[in-house]
Amino acid sequence: MKDPKKKDQPQPEERRKYIRIKKNFIMTYFLKDQPAVKHEASQLKNISKGGLCFITAQKYEPQMRVIVEIRTPYIADITRLEGKVLESHEKLKDIIYETRLQFENLTPQNEILLNKLEEFFIKEKGADHNPYE
Repeated sequence: MKDPKKKDQPQPEERRKYIRIKKNFIMTYFLKDQPAVKHEASQLKNISKGGLCFITAQKYEPQMRVIVEIRTPYIADITRLEGKVLESHEKLKDIIYETRLQFENLTPQNEILLNKLEEFFIKEKGADHNPYE
């Protein structure tokens, strides 16, 4: 919960380029060089036009190439997004890792989907909500 007293205080400059969308979608992922080994993600933490953050059962090294398959309410088919790992850090020892992925090689269809998600998120949260949270 936010502290209402902080509203009048100067806020630090926002460094994020893209709005984070905190939604849970059905998703699987796999390493680009190992497409036969698919992993179910237990939780998608957030997604933006620049990438996503999700929970994995193992640590991934930076620069590893990952393909993510997501189902959303906006498109009936599975959407494939490609990216590289920026960071994968341990949340629960040897069990849970939070992995950050930066998108690369987005198709026009991927960009349309991400734009739709962002538009829906802004409408859903309302004008008073900080979209960069």
